[in-house]
Amino acid sequence: MKSEELSTVQWKAVLDLLSRHGVHNICFTGGEALLRSDLLEIIDYASQLKIKIIKEESARLAEQVSAPKLYLLSNGKLVDDTVLDMCKRNNVQLSVSMPGLRTFSELTGGGDVDKILRVFEKARERGLSTVVGITVTKKNLFELYETISAAFLAGATQLLLNRFLEGGRGRRYAQELALSRDDLIIMLDVAEQALHDAGRYGSVGTELPLCLFNPDKYKRLEISTGCSAAKDFFVIGPSGKVRVCNHSPIELAHYAEIGTLKMNPYWMKFAQSDYLPAMCNGCKDVGRCAGGCREAAHIVGGAIDAPDALLV
Repeated sequence: MKSEELSTVQWKAVLDLLSRHGVHNICFTGGEALLRSDLLEIIDYASQLKIKIIKEESARLAEQVSAPKLYLLSNGKLVDDTVLDMCKRNNVQLSVSMPGLRTFSELTGGGDVDKILRVFEKARERGLSTVVGITVTKKNLFELYETISAAFLAGATQLLLNRFLEGGRGRRYAQELALSRDDLIIMLDVAEQALHDAGRYGSVGTELPLCLFNPDKYKRLEISTGCSAAKDFFVIGPSGKVRVCNHSPIELAHYAEIGTLKMNPYWMKFAQSDYLPAMCNGCKDVGRCAGGCREAAHIVGGAIDAPDALLV
């Protein structure tokens, strides 16, 4: 049964709670966050929060108070001048999904890639930093270089790259969309070349097993291998339930009970990195590699310590 979404007032209470806990990076995502008619009001509210941050300065701990860093991830369909002006006003970094050029309509159910390119152009006119988000599949891998280049030419300033991960409705299309090991290396190499040619930088958003690639090859593409879920970030869903990350289907506690997470066995598995597949035992890279995305492995293999699909 689908739970009722939090109200505007409740989301403001969530933000107040996060600010008291020192959370200084807040990302609004979905699904599509802009489907909420009150999202701009909520982001305006978040921009007014004051977060206490403890930093080391000259061998001493110093307390600083600042506004949180805000991020908005969108598919771009509802990004208009009002949204862009809000991002400018509140210093929000906007990330817009653009999975392809010729394949865009097929992969988005009839979307218009020209509209997304115009979003990047309008953002550049406002002096906004924007990120192009590209989820790579078997269908759009062939035009990855052109897709990255088109986004940068239109005004995007950074790249966020992801491989297709099974989950939700996507499980039905895994066979035709999921990348092979060879595809993965092509994805990384093409992205590195496109970033080099454009003089830009980018990152891979979901963890990759370190044994699958040579990290020394990539100078402009930052590739994550360690899992930060329940350590550096977590997710609060539409109904207020906490999850370890955006890929996880497991709801752990209501946001008002966030203090109980340290007693939650599932949360602690991630907090303590107690989830490595048996095949990783004895690997020299244990400690800096999670063996791929643990929640994606959970969805496909039935357990958080299942091997990454690329390693099976």
